[in-house]
Amino acid sequence: MRLISLFAVWLVLGSSVTAQEAPKTYVRFFSDSAKAANFYVDSQFGCSIPANPDEKNAYCDAEVAVGKHSLSVQGPKLRRQSCEIYIADRGLAEAGGEAHLSKGERLHCITFGRAD
Repeated sequence: MRLISLFAVWLVLGSSVTAQEAPKTYVRFFSDSAKAANFYVDSQFGCSIPANPDEKNAYCDAEVAVGKHSLSVQGPKLRRQSCEIYIADRGLAEAGGEAHLSKGERLHCITFGRAD
């Protein structure tokens, strides 16, 4: 029984360390919309951009791990939209992605680098 408990503790600690060691990079969200926008990564809040009446490419960043992600946008006067990206482990200079909310309030996603 004691061995099973020790094994369970080892699994829990090992999985949290592995998650912390996962390579991280950023997704940059741009907005040319005159409306406030909240951006999400895998349904978790990433960052927000206040109303941008000058429509001058305001942006914010959210940290993500390497892998496949769903990016989405929501706002009080925006329709919910989403798109998929895949972040490859290519080093910080080449890894990452962007999502652009246009003046016409359409969400477009771009991934840098490519998966092998």
